[in-house]
Amino acid sequence: MDLNLKDKVAVVTGASKGIGLAIAEQFLNEGAKVVAVSRSLSAELKQLMATNKVIHVPMDVAAAKDVKEISSKLIEPFGRIDILVNNAGAIDTRKGIGFMNTTNEDWEELYNLNFFSVVRFTQAVVPHLLKQKHTSIVNISSVNAYLPEVTYPIYGTTKAAMNNLTKLLAAELGSQQIRVNSISPGPVKTDMWTEENGLADEFAKKFGTTPENAMEKFSEMAGILLRRLSESKDIAELTVFLASERANMITACDYAIDGGVLKKG
Repeated sequence: MDLNLKDKVAVVTGASKGIGLAIAEQFLNEGAKVVAVSRSLSAELKQLMATNKVIHVPMDVAAAKDVKEISSKLIEPFGRIDILVNNAGAIDTRKGIGFMNTTNEDWEELYNLNFFSVVRFTQAVVPHLLKQKHTSIVNISSVNAYLPEVTYPIYGTTKAAMNNLTKLLAAELGSQQIRVNSISPGPVKTDMWTEENGLADEFAKKFGTTPENAMEKFSEMAGILLRRLSESKDIAELTVFLASERANMITACDYAIDGGVLKKG
């Protein structure tokens, strides 16, 4: 299916690895150009840049707080913006400490990265989207917006806030033909799982098995009906479709891509 994305410009935050890198690659596969935003330039992103229309804009989305400066940096590479994907984010760094042991600083730090960066980047990009036709914003959320996880007491609340913001933006920007949607992945097989001493190794030790078997066992315990973790490409393909003209009547929606964890009707 031709998604009519040739020469469209997509800004993707957190584009150096994982889901963000997969999203950038999928846009490139569809003929789009990509402004890849990340703190550092990974080897994988550098490889994409060698053969594709992608320009890296080094930026820490949590530290970048001047909306005009963000706007200027994002428009500079290609002179236009058609799509914004707010993907950058993180889980609680002090997992398992419980709500009562989280500090105000813990909450402010993660909200600044996961939520307020979305506010700022959206404010920076919308003026550019208004100059184009068939524009779209896609926010990468999480099933934890619906399923609070006590191991990560702050993370899920930031994603719930993002989902609410998505619907608010869709309502305000819809009359100007800017569509806004969110995607809520379940567990995704990223470096967080597969790297040395990552979650797969952690669960393998706990279950007394191999990392691959541990991920399968975790999938069953987590209620994933398909008994496997999502791949980054799964999220990337849905993101690119929602950003395209093929989804031109879809807005104010959140799409769970979780193998059936939420079992939403």
